[in-house]
Amino acid sequence: MKKFKAAMFDFDGTVTAKGAYEPSKEMANALVELACRMPIAFCTGRQLESFLKHGYDSLVNRLSGDRLERFLSNLFLMGENGALGYFYSHYRKEFEEFYRSDWPEDFVGRARFMRELDVAVAEYGSVYHDAHRVVIVLRTNQHDLPYEERDIDEVYRLSDKLYEITMERLLLIDPDFEKYIHVGNSGIGVVISPAAGDKDTGIIKFAEFLGENRGLSFDAQAREIMVIGDRPQKSGNDHYFLRGEYGTPYTVGCLIDGADYPKPVIDKLGNRLLHDLGTLYMIENHC
Repeated sequence: MKKFKAAMFDFDGTVTAKGAYEPSKEMANALVELACRMPIAFCTGRQLESFLKHGYDSLVNRLSGDRLERFLSNLFLMGENGALGYFYSHYRKEFEEFYRSDWPEDFVGRARFMRELDVAVAEYGSVYHDAHRVVIVLRTNQHDLPYEERDIDEVYRLSDKLYEITMERLLLIDPDFEKYIHVGNSGIGVVISPAAGDKDTGIIKFAEFLGENRGLSFDAQAREIMVIGDRPQKSGNDHYFLRGEYGTPYTVGCLIDGADYPKPVIDKLGNRLLHDLGTLYMIENHC
């Protein structure tokens, strides 16, 4: 197996258990250990504030001193499904943006489209207003329920409905909308991204930043970056992340029949591992 120089992870369903908002203590410890050895990035539909609340705190709350500094130096966020990139600035003591993708306003106005979607999906969920800077996010109507009260199968069903309605609306605007807009179903909601600001953009920008600022070299496809997600299907929000154009991608969710990528995660006994169990195995055995 190729020696990896960096790692990228989807968040929900990849470093968390299916339906959970935060990683387990075991996963948090493994991610901290990994970041002390190499740069890691989370490429997620979450915006910066959600990552800080539900991911960052669980990773850093037991760290201090040099170990905290080392971890933060190697921690990156490609938020909003790859539309924005952040690194941690020790000078400012906060995450600083290092790239941002533009919403294609000439294709469809973002504010207007959000209002239209809010009405169209009201039976199943709603648009998440005033949180994301570039993308549009739709949440199911179970989003605000406590984790133990949510029916994860119902969440996935509602997320599928949100995706279906979004696709119908975009097809009415232009059957070739994918030249401008990508739509990804995360299983717990829908992310609508600029075509030039999806998760494959996150891989490219991560490799460029590490080359320019850390002196790391990558081949043209950045295969030295391990990439892990759980929804590589055409409708999934990891489709562009895991299709294999960049990075070396692994899936801890569904497989794509007949495709070279993404690769499944298989343990030493030949068992296929899913979600956080698969991600943990890759961290512990291949990084």
